[in-house]
Amino acid sequence: QTSRSPFPVAHVLIPGGDSRRAIDAEGFSECWPFGERTLLLPSGAMVGRWRLRVGGRGTVALVALFLQAVIGGPPMKMPKGLPKGLAGGPPWRKAIEKVFTEACQFNKGAPSVFCFPSKLDLLEALEVEQYGLDMTGEMFLMDVYVVVKQLLDWPSAWWTVMDVLDTEKVWTRPFCDKIIGGSPWFTCVPIVRRSFMTPRHTMAQLEKDTPAVAAGMNKWLDMVRSAGNSHTQKLLKEFWDNDASDMKTKEVHGRPLMRLMQQVHAKVVQHIFTTACKGSEETLEKLQRVDANGMTVLHHVASLGDAAGAKAILKAIPKKNRTAFLGLRDIRGYSAEDWAKLGDYPDLLDVLQSSKKDSGKKATPSSEPPASEPPATPISLFRAYVRGGSDVDAASDAAEGECPNVGGAEGCSPDAARMGGWRRLADGALPAHVAEWMPPSDKPCDLDVIDVSQFDFDVFAQVYLLHSRPLLIRRGCKLSGAQQQLFSREGLLENAGDRKIEAQRFPTEKEYDATRPMEKAMSEYIDYLSGRSDTSAPKKLHYMAAWLDRQESYLNFSASLPNFLADKVDHTGTQFYLGGALMGYPPHHHSPAVNSLVYGRKLWFFDPPGRELVAHENMYNRLLARGVHAGGSGVGMPQRCIQEAGDVVFIPRSWTHATLLLEDSVGMSHQFTHNQWDLRDS
Repeated sequence: QTSRSPFPVAHVLIPGGDSRRAIDAEGFSECWPFGERTLLLPSGAMVGRWRLRVGGRGTVALVALFLQAVIGGPPMKMPKGLPKGLAGGPPWRKAIEKVFTEACQFNKGAPSVFCFPSKLDLLEALEVEQYGLDMTGEMFLMDVYVVVKQLLDWPSAWWTVMDVLDTEKVWTRPFCDKIIGGSPWFTCVPIVRRSFMTPRHTMAQLEKDTPAVAAGMNKWLDMVRSAGNSHTQKLLKEFWDNDASDMKTKEVHGRPLMRLMQQVHAKVVQHIFTTACKGSEETLEKLQRVDANGMTVLHHVASLGDAAGAKAILKAIPKKNRTAFLGLRDIRGYSAEDWAKLGDYPDLLDVLQSSKKDSGKKATPSSEPPASEPPATPISLFRAYVRGGSDVDAASDAAEGECPNVGGAEGCSPDAARMGGWRRLADGALPAHVAEWMPPSDKPCDLDVIDVSQFDFDVFAQVYLLHSRPLLIRRGCKLSGAQQQLFSREGLLENAGDRKIEAQRFPTEKEYDATRPMEKAMSEYIDYLSGRSDTSAPKKLHYMAAWLDRQESYLNFSASLPNFLADKVDHTGTQFYLGGALMGYPPHHHSPAVNSLVYGRKLWFFDPPGRELVAHENMYNRLLARGVHAGGSGVGMPQRCIQEAGDVVFIPRSWTHATLLLEDSVGMSHQFTHNQWDLRDS
C-alpha cells in the first residue's frame, strides 16, 4: 500500500505455474510505467512464469477487472454490471458502475453482447476533475482502461470508444502514451482481435427463441443503419438478404454478419491509432510489435478474415514502413497474406495485395536473418513413417493386448477388432448415391495424413493448431484391449445399458423446430440400431451424441484425451457418440477438437474458415437433395476424408465440417484449447 495508490501491491514473487497469457516478463521491478516500480496484481495471479501474492486483504474490484484483461482470466460477468466491490469506491466509479449495469437491463437478464451504455452519463462520470483527481495520472488512466475494455466487449458500444478517446479529452493522449504505448503489460492485439458474433440462427429463429437478445441485435442493426456510410449500408443489405435466404434453406451463413461487425469495429481501430493516438511514437512502436508467435496485429486480423480491420491497421502504419510490415512472417514463416490464403478470405487478400502495390517500395534490408517461408508441404515436417518400426509394430501392439484397427495382426481378428460386435450394412447395401459423395478410391482423404508414430506436438501445435489445418492421424485412437471392449456392443450394454440418452436427426433439432428427441435407455437405443434394415436405414436417422459432465459415471471411460495430446493441451469438453449408417452431423463449426473413432467408418466434409456455415437439417437428406457440395458451404468442392476405426481427425477452430456414418460407429470428440497456440478471440 503506497501513498500514491489506493491499491495493494505485489511484494512477493514466487516462481511456478504456467502463463495464462504470454507477456514480456523481463524486468519485473520496472513493470509499472508510472514510477512506482511495482506491478499491481490480484493475489494468486500468474504472469509469465511468476505467481504473485498480494499483502493486505486483497485487491479492490477495479484492479481485478483491469488485470482480468491483462492476464487473460475469465470474461467479466455481464449483464450484472461491475462487481459489488466497486460500490465502496470513489464517486466516479459508482457512476461508471451504474452506467454499465443499466446498459444491460435491455436484455432482461439474458446473456448478450448487445448492451447499450448511456454515452452522456458515461462521459459525465469520467469528468473527475471536480474531485481533484489528476486526469492524466496513473489511477484515473487505469479507470479509463477498464472503461475502454468493457466498451470493446459490446459491439453496441464500439462507437462510444471514440467519444471516450476523443482528442479533446485531456486524458486521451496520456492514455495513448502511458497505457497503450508505455505499459509493458499492454498489447494492441486485444484492440484489433475482437470476438465477432458467428450466428447459428436466423433473425426469425432468434426472435422466437430469445426475443430479448433479438431485440438488442435489432437495435444495434438500426444504429448501424443510421450511422453507416455507403459501404456499411451495402454490407447491411447483404446481411438481411442472406438472412432471408437462410430462412428458406435451413442454413446460417456466418460471414455476412461478421463482415458487417468487422466494418463497424474497424472504424474504432482506425480512430484509436490514426486519430486519438496520432503522433504518439510509443503507440506506433507498440502497434508494430510481434507477439510470442511472431505475429503482428495484421496477422491477427488476417486469421479472422477481417479485411476492414486490415485496412484500418495499414492506414496507421507510415507508408515508408508499410511494405516491410506487410512482409513480416510469424514463427513458422507465414505472412498476413499467407494467412488470408489459408482461411480462404478473398476480400482480405485483395486488401493486402493492393496495399503492397500502393506502398511501391521494397522492404528495407534488415540486419536480422530473413524469416523462413511457410513449408510447401507441412506434412513433411513430421518424422518419416517407418513400417515395422518399434512405434508401429502391429505384433508388438497385439502382444500388449491391443488390436490395431488397421491392417491386422497375429492374434487379432481384423473384422472383430474393427467392428466390436456392431452391425454394418451388407456389401453394396449402402444406397447407390452414397458412392457419389465419397472421395476417389485412390485418394480416400484430402487432408494431410500421418500415422500416430509420426506425431510431433510442436509441429502439430505450430503448423496445424495455430494455422488452422485439419489433420488425419491414423491409429491415433490406440486403446488397450480392455479399454476398447468398453466401446463394443457388449461392453456398452454391460456398462452403460441403463443410461438415459437422447437421439436426434440433427443436433439442433429440438431447439430449431421443437421436435422432441428420441428418449431411451442406452440398451433400447442399441436395439434400435440393430433393428434398422438396409431398406429402413434411410428413414431411421436418430443419432445419439451426449456431452459428458463431471458427474458422468456410465461413459466416463471416453472422457480422456488421446495419448498424443495428454498433458499438452487444455481439455474443455467431451462428447460421446453412437449411431448407424447414414446418420451424421450437418455442417457446423466450433473450437479445436479431435474426433476419435473407436469402431466404425465415417465420411467427413471440410470447408475453410472463410465459408462458415451452420445447417439445421439431417445430413443424409441434405446430401440427397443437394449433392456432395452440400457437405460443406456449397462454395466449391469440400475437402473429403474417410475415417477408419482407430483414426483420429483434428478439426481446427472455425473450420466448417460435416459427417456421414458409413456403418455403425462409436467414439468420442474432445474439444480443447491452448494458451499459446489456439488463437481465441479476445
